[in-house]
Amino acid sequence: MVTGRWTPARRWSSRRWFWRSVGRRHGYGGCALPRRHALRPALVWGASLSGERGGLMFCTNCGANLPEGTRFCTRCGMPVGDAAGDGAGQGGAPMTSAAPVPEAAPAPAAAPARPASWAAGQASTVPPAQVPPQPAATPPAQVPPQPATDAPAPQPPKKRGGKAKVAAIVVGIIALVAVIGAGGYLVYQNFFATGPEEVIREDLDEHLAAYSDPSTGDGDRLLSEADDVLSGLAAYPYPSSSAYEAWLEDTSYTVDDVVVSDDGATATATATITHAPLISFIEHHEGEADDPGEPQETTLELTYTRDGSTWKADGDELQDAVFAAYLPSDEELIVSDVDTYFKADDDMRNGFIMGLESGSSSELDQLGITADEFADAYLDGYAYEVGDVTVDGDTASVEVSVTIKSYADIMAAFQDEFDAWAASIDTTTMTEDEAYRQAGAMMLDVIAAGEPKTTEATLTFTQDSGGVWWMDSSSEHAIEGMLGY
Repeated sequence: MVTGRWTPARRWSSRRWFWRSVGRRHGYGGCALPRRHALRPALVWGASLSGERGGLMFCTNCGANLPEGTRFCTRCGMPVGDAAGDGAGQGGAPMTSAAPVPEAAPAPAAAPARPASWAAGQASTVPPAQVPPQPAATPPAQVPPQPATDAPAPQPPKKRGGKAKVAAIVVGIIALVAVIGAGGYLVYQNFFATGPEEVIREDLDEHLAAYSDPSTGDGDRLLSEADDVLSGLAAYPYPSSSAYEAWLEDTSYTVDDVVVSDDGATATATATITHAPLISFIEHHEGEADDPGEPQETTLELTYTRDGSTWKADGDELQDAVFAAYLPSDEELIVSDVDTYFKADDDMRNGFIMGLESGSSSELDQLGITADEFADAYLDGYAYEVGDVTVDGDTASVEVSVTIKSYADIMAAFQDEFDAWAASIDTTTMTEDEAYRQAGAMMLDVIAAGEPKTTEATLTFTQDSGGVWWMDSSSEHAIEGMLGY
């Protein structure tokens, strides 16, 4: 009986020859193999098998004919051994495979021999025609047998797909780093590269653009607040909506500096708002003033707070800052109220005449003079000036000075003139009407000859819960005295 081991076939020719011989030996008829053999064509008996036929040997690896007693194949160099000797020496026991030779110096390892009876039967079933003639070759030098060594310990099987898995992990890490890098770059671009100053400047510009447009919600709120402010004035002009829209469209703004705090947590942004004074512009638009007023510049200041990589301003603080920059200040509102009492030129003259006509019309007629004549003489040289305005919470004070002829001095001078005239004439020679008319003429002369005087006063105001400033009654009496009412 011949023993052996299963190894992958190295050549298809030897494998086909082997299965043909095995098929004949077991009655399979040439290459017609049973299915169990056909399913395993890659496994054949090892190269240590040899065959003999009538004193001839052949290599079971390559099929070459070999002289009897040849230990190594003269064609492929594989060991063939002695079939009979192998069977007798081993007594039917399987031989131990020779130790494998390292790959650096490859040498074919001798496979265990099969039993002699099996080898003889196997060889007898192979006809000579099946073995192709081989050219003679010089036998190789005899190689001394290698001492048997223990077989190397089996190596653990390599994990399939290990390299692919490592490569996938590496690719994943690279992709993750790329994403992190891209995110960092975006943060840099949006927060650091652009700079907080530029980010804040652009944000404030967008807000101011919205407030400057009457068609937006922000612009509409600004105009509504403007009307609420003017409605508290003593001389509210009751303007149309077009007056406010014209005023807002005439405004402009520029975003100025942005200063970031040392700790980087807050920033202060400033802008310059250029606009006509609201009160004078509205009065001019409604035909109540000749001049819309000189354009004025106000400063808007807003605090931004950093939240992560973004900068934000509080919405209420933004609205208050816009209202404060566009709308009249407390000081402007107080001055406007003072103006209603001390309006100069035509406004003052018209108001004075109106007062004379409503309260002293009959007296003027009796004196033979008109209100216009009296006003022109009396207001000649009239002027006023509003000084400092001090606001302290809901109270305020304003310094004013008025230059006007003293009505008390005029009356004193007129009395002296009239008494001297009356003492110098015979009153029986003129009628009462003539005497009154003479007195009227004398009064106009005294008024015209009078010199304007400057008086000063401090007027006080109080603000109510609605934000409207009211002049105190004591200040109203002071104004009446300054104007000679």
